[in-house]
Amino acid sequence: MRQIINKFYTGTLKELQRKRLVGYVSTLLVSTVVLHLGSTVCAAPVSDQLQATVNSIVNNPGSGKPEIPAVSSSSGNPSMDKTVYHFNLGVYYQKLGNIDSSIKEYEAVLILDPENAETHNNLGVIYREKNELDKAAEHYQFVVSLNPGMEEAHNNLGVIYYLKGNYREAGAEYRKSLELNPGNLKSLINIGLVYKSQGQTKKAIEIMEDVLAEDTFQTEAHYNLAILYEEMGHKEMATWHYTLFIRNADSDYTELKEVVKTHIKELRVSSGSTLKG
Repeated sequence: MRQIINKFYTGTLKELQRKRLVGYVSTLLVSTVVLHLGSTVCAAPVSDQLQATVNSIVNNPGSGKPEIPAVSSSSGNPSMDKTVYHFNLGVYYQKLGNIDSSIKEYEAVLILDPENAETHNNLGVIYREKNELDKAAEHYQFVVSLNPGMEEAHNNLGVIYYLKGNYREAGAEYRKSLELNPGNLKSLINIGLVYKSQGQTKKAIEIMEDVLAEDTFQTEAHYNLAILYEEMGHKEMATWHYTLFIRNADSDYTELKEVVKTHIKELRVSSGSTLKG
């Protein structure tokens, strides 16, 4: 892979907006996610039973709420047991979508262990999803101060800066994430979106093409590249990449795929394209 340390990526597709896709670029997301990298799934388990409970909910989200196992004292450190228990319970509620309860459990962790980086990261994810960007930024900033080598936190902090329009700061965080893991294509896509937002369309296209040179099935890159080409007036190239997005996108993007199919028809009518979907 070519070294692209001095280039800029952001986004997630999950923030689908029901409107024409012209100009709909930046929210491919993340790790969540823009590509927002998600929550830490579980700490070292207090008990195998609780870990199994969390896994069951993640794998079978419609199965209902099981009984939560009681805290054990297997570590010989009751405070540690409580910390991990509250963390795992926070993850459990977060996976269920019970955000208020999840926040309550994570805050219980921080009372016991104020410098728990994984908990701060997960709270950042929650506040990002709640669009409380200042709170999300505070948690991510704390994480990177505690653990400068945590690539997810750098990427996620970059997402917050990006959403607030602080593109220089966003690019710097994405580059840190990429330096820690040169194979992190999510952060690389986010760098491309920073270039796009700064009006540097050609550089943004170059980044997306670099991503596809590494992974031809990278759906977010195809989607963003299609938008970039469309903004430049290259409708056939845009149609081609929209089509590849539809072919390769997974079930997370089912609704967006339908919107893109409709948009492709509009492009074909306006450009006379003969590309097949």
